[in-house]
Amino acid sequence: MSRSARTRAVVTRLFADVASGNVQGVMDAIAPDIVFDLPANEFTSAIPNLGVWRGKDEVAEAFRLRGAFADVTEFENREILVEDDRAFVVNFQRIRHRATEFEVSFEFSMLLTVGDDGLVHHWKAFFDASAEVAMFRSDIGDRLLAAVRGRETDAVRTLLRDGADANHRDAASGLTVLQTAAGLGDAKTVAVLLEAGGDVYSADSRAGGTALHKAVQNGDLATVRILVEAGAFVDAVAPTTGHTPLMDALWYKWPDVVRYLLEQNAGLNLSTHYGFSLREHFEYELNVNTRGKDKMLAADRLIKERLKDDEDGRAAHRLIAATTEGDTVAVRALLDEGADTERRYPVVNGFNDAHTALLVAARDGHTEIVRALLDAGADVNAVEPTFGAVPLHKAVYNGHADITRVLVGTPGTDLDFQGATNGYTPLHDALWHGYEECARVLLAAGARTDLTGHDGKTPLDIATDVFGAGHALTGELAARA
Repeated sequence: MSRSARTRAVVTRLFADVASGNVQGVMDAIAPDIVFDLPANEFTSAIPNLGVWRGKDEVAEAFRLRGAFADVTEFENREILVEDDRAFVVNFQRIRHRATEFEVSFEFSMLLTVGDDGLVHHWKAFFDASAEVAMFRSDIGDRLLAAVRGRETDAVRTLLRDGADANHRDAASGLTVLQTAAGLGDAKTVAVLLEAGGDVYSADSRAGGTALHKAVQNGDLATVRILVEAGAFVDAVAPTTGHTPLMDALWYKWPDVVRYLLEQNAGLNLSTHYGFSLREHFEYELNVNTRGKDKMLAADRLIKERLKDDEDGRAAHRLIAATTEGDTVAVRALLDEGADTERRYPVVNGFNDAHTALLVAARDGHTEIVRALLDAGADVNAVEPTFGAVPLHKAVYNGHADITRVLVGTPGTDLDFQGATNGYTPLHDALWHGYEECARVLLAAGARTDLTGHDGKTPLDIATDVFGAGHALTGELAARA
């Protein structure tokens, strides 16, 4: 028998065994030093058996990995071309994913080399893996959820690498995988999901709780910290209950978490959606709980300490007190004493929360105090966290044209800062509230007219709504556009 004939016979028998599922026949046809090459790259990592496998044991493992998830429902050897000890083979197969019944079919090619011993020593595949990738990803969300629930951080990392969505949501619980990991207090997995794009701001679809709510309920401080450091809103409100994370920390009796959230300026003067203030709710809990009183009393002490600190902070912030009263003389005296212009007012769920004195002065119309603060080096672009506004927003929103002039004339003023709440620039706000003079000051200073708010509106759109299409200011904005 010629070498080519022997090669054809070996390869034909091999793929007959593949088609019939005769694994032992396949193993008998390959050499102990077989190199089984199923090329892999960064886009095909979802297919479990790709790679270079050496020796019979590794080939057996490659087959096992493939068979663990999918069944070959149809296999056909379509063509064999032989030259000496090499065979080029074209095959067809149909595969069904066992869990999802997702089915794909495709042709693929293989190059095999047969040795003098009549065994296959080298076996390499050539194929478009996109269909198989789609099949093996068909249950990847379920596998990710199972790995998260099992606290299998390495498996989670692998599945994310293979294309799993870090924001996959479980239909039954309404929780994303990040919220699930947070609820388990699994800080390591939470960190991996966040790194892969897990959304720290999303809410569960049943009760509206965030990942931070879930972590707080579990009481794992490390997980709570990771989420807060990733940007989680400390005062996020669940739409069904009105609970903030702090309310949940009190309810679940986690004084260490309470302490941390209080240090992050969590609000104390907030209420549930069923009529209790935070304090009333906590007092109710103190009365009805028969166990864990020591933890609740520890949390109660922390709240009282924070309330005292807030009161002391309000009393000590003489610069904002003088600004609020419009007392220019007192403001100048405090600045001469070295008062810190950037010191923020304590968060007490009030109108001045986390404001600097300049933000308050610009809002309340105290022009000379604005000048004094700017002369003392106050940050002209300080942002307050409630609306995400800068002093220029505050001034135009309230129609303070003189303060608007002072601010736009200050070097470094961002004329076009877009607020976090609605994406409006100061020009948007001036037009929205009908303050033509403020708008003209901004336009003369070079404010942009092409920026859009979160509602898609430009300054021209707002001017048209507020002043009408025939107004002179609307015409000027149209000309600039």
